[in-house]
Amino acid sequence: MTEEELQRLREQIKDVTGKIISLAAERNRLAKEIGRIKSERGLQVEDEGAELVLERYVISLCRESGLDERTGLKILHTLIEESKAVQGRTQSKQRITPMTMAAKARKLISEGRDVVRLDVGEPDFGPPKEVVEECIRALNLGKTKYTDTRGIPALISALQNYLESKHRYSTQGENLLVTPGGRFAIFAALSAIVREGESVLIIEPCWPAYRENIDFAGAKAISVRTEIEEGWSPNMEELQGSITETTRAIIISYPSNPTGKIIDRSTFRAIIEIAKDKKITVISDEIYNDYAYTDCPSILDFDVENFVLTSSFSKTWAMTGFRVGYAVSSREIIEKMYRVMALAVTCVPEFIQYGAIKALGSEQDARKNSEIMRRRIEMAYSEISRIDQLQTYKPDGAMYLFPVSKDEKFDSDNFAETLLERKGVAVSPGTGFGDYRRAFRISLGQKEEKIVEGIKKIGELLS
Repeated sequence: MTEEELQRLREQIKDVTGKIISLAAERNRLAKEIGRIKSERGLQVEDEGAELVLERYVISLCRESGLDERTGLKILHTLIEESKAVQGRTQSKQRITPMTMAAKARKLISEGRDVVRLDVGEPDFGPPKEVVEECIRALNLGKTKYTDTRGIPALISALQNYLESKHRYSTQGENLLVTPGGRFAIFAALSAIVREGESVLIIEPCWPAYRENIDFAGAKAISVRTEIEEGWSPNMEELQGSITETTRAIIISYPSNPTGKIIDRSTFRAIIEIAKDKKITVISDEIYNDYAYTDCPSILDFDVENFVLTSSFSKTWAMTGFRVGYAVSSREIIEKMYRVMALAVTCVPEFIQYGAIKALGSEQDARKNSEIMRRRIEMAYSEISRIDQLQTYKPDGAMYLFPVSKDEKFDSDNFAETLLERKGVAVSPGTGFGDYRRAFRISLGQKEEKIVEGIKKIGELLS
C-alpha cells in the first residue's frame, strides 16, 4: 500500500467520524425534544421499554452489517446516557444507602451524641482469638510481602478442604481466587462477565453494591421486584421475562440482605435452569450462608457450569476490617477475575491470609456467632411485631429485619433522618435497596439490649 492510499483511507475514516459526530448531535436534538414532551406529560425520563426496542434494533443491525454486537451495544449505551442527560435527568436526590447513614451516625457520635447503631451490617463481636494471634505471628515472621494474586497456596488448599467439608464440593486451585473482601469479588466477577451496554438481573430488595457495580461497569441493572406480601419470593415468570438478548448474568444472594429471606431448593433450581436455558451466568453471593436458620441452598449444591460463588470472612468470623473473601468459578472466569485483581490491588496482604487459614478451622466460633444472630433475630422480630404500624417478614437468616410501613405515604428517607435526629437511632432507608420507600432495614449488629432500645424508639416515633 502506498502512502497516498493510506492517507486516502485515513481521510475516509475522518469523514465517517465527522458524520457520526453530526448524527450524534442530531440524535441529542431529537432526544431533547422528546424530553420536553415527557416533561409536559409528567413522564419519567427512564423508559426501559423504549430502550429494549433500541437494543433489539441495534443487535439486528449488527448481525446484518457484521459489526460485533458488543461494540454496537457499547455505542448504544453511550447514546442512551447522552439522551438521558439532555432530557434533564437529575441526580439532585441521591439514594440514602447504608454507607450514607453510617457516615451521618459517625458524625453525630463525633459530636458527642449517643447513637444506637442499627444501620451498619457489621457484627459487634470480634474475630476469633486464634485469627488475631496468627496474624501477629505472621507479621513477626516477616509475612509482609507480595503474594501470588490468586492467594498463598496454603490458603487455597484450606479453602479447597473447607468447600469439600461444608458442601462436599471438590475443586481445583485454578478455580479459586482470594479477594479483598466479598465486595471486590462481586466487582471482579462483573468485570469479567459483563461489558458496557449489556445487562444484569438483580432481585430486589438487595444490597446496594450490586447496582452500583453494574452501573460502574457501564451495564444496566434489570430489577426483578419482590414484595413482602409474597414472602419476598421472586416470580419465576417475571424473572424469565426480564431476560433480554443483552443479559449476561443474574445476581442472587440468600440469606438476603436486607430481608433475611431464603428461597427453597425448587426456586433456586428454577433460577439455575432459566440461567442455563438463556446461557447466562449465575453470581451467587453467599456471604450470609452461615447465618441461616432453615435449609439454605448453595450454588455448589447444583450441577451448573456458568456460575461464580462469592463469599467473605466478614460475617461468619466477624472479620469485616480484615478485607478477605474468595470466589469460586470456572478456570476461564477466575482467570479474568485474576487479571482485574492483579491490575487493581495486587493481592490480599500476606499476614491476613494466614489469619484466614486459622478462621477456616474455627468451626466453633462460626457456630457461636451464628447462634448469637439467631437469638437476635428471634428477639428483634418479637419486639418489632409489637409495632402495629409495621409489617415484618420473620427472617430465615442473615442479620437484618426489613419492616414495611402500612402507611402508603410513608417515606423511609425522611423517617430514617428524623429517627436519627430525634431519637438517636440509625437505620437504613429501604430506598437504598431498591424502590422501597415504605421499608427500612434494621441491622442486628448490636447487643440485644441496644437492639431492644432502638426498636422501642422506632415504635415511639411511629406512634
